[in-house]
Amino acid sequence: MSGRTNFTWKQRLEAVEMCLSGDYSYITVAKKFNTRDSTLRNWISSYKNNGVDGLKESHTWRKYPLELKLAAVNDHLSRKFSLSECCDKYNISSRSVLCKWISKYNSGKELKATNGGSTRMKAGRKTTSEERLEIALYAIEHGKNYSATAKKYNVSYQQVYNWVKKYLSKGENGLKDNHGKRIENRDKAELTDAEKAELKLKEAEDRIRRLEAENFMLKKLH
Repeated sequence: MSGRTNFTWKQRLEAVEMCLSGDYSYITVAKKFNTRDSTLRNWISSYKNNGVDGLKESHTWRKYPLELKLAAVNDHLSRKFSLSECCDKYNISSRSVLCKWISKYNSGKELKATNGGSTRMKAGRKTTSEERLEIALYAIEHGKNYSATAKKYNVSYQQVYNWVKKYLSKGENGLKDNHGKRIENRDKAELTDAEKAELKLKEAEDRIRRLEAENFMLKKLH
């Protein structure tokens, strides 16, 4: 079955409601609308993530941050989620879109953000620890839908992702502001890779300074 490609948003909504009612199988609805069951699943995913607006025809490219693409690809390749589950979680328009990202990733090609060619995503705004807690809890309660949470609270996708990760690993303490706190006095488990590298360099410099001081004292004694 080749499947039609032109549907009004009302037809898409009717098909989605039939599937979600539980009275009709995907195959039955697909035959009625002369389309594929995979297309139905895409409509249902769009409806769940964006409501009726998700079923309306869009004439613009949807924006996907680079971090979102990588997270979705890794979740599927690690067998954490199926294609459909990844699309639901990250609000991806269709499984074919995700498959293209996976194909590029596996072939060693560079993934880029879908926002007019720039790989930079929205800059994160400053937040308090109370805000970070509220945002992390909201994301968790809504199935870790980082994109929707970022949009609701006007923060970046990566900020939401990091706050949820820190909260699940360290609780509220993981969301406290560490700015101004010396890196050597912070919990190593909370450091980023760049901060860990900075700490190792600082420790190495401290060792060198101690050795230089010891050598200087030895020379003075001699």
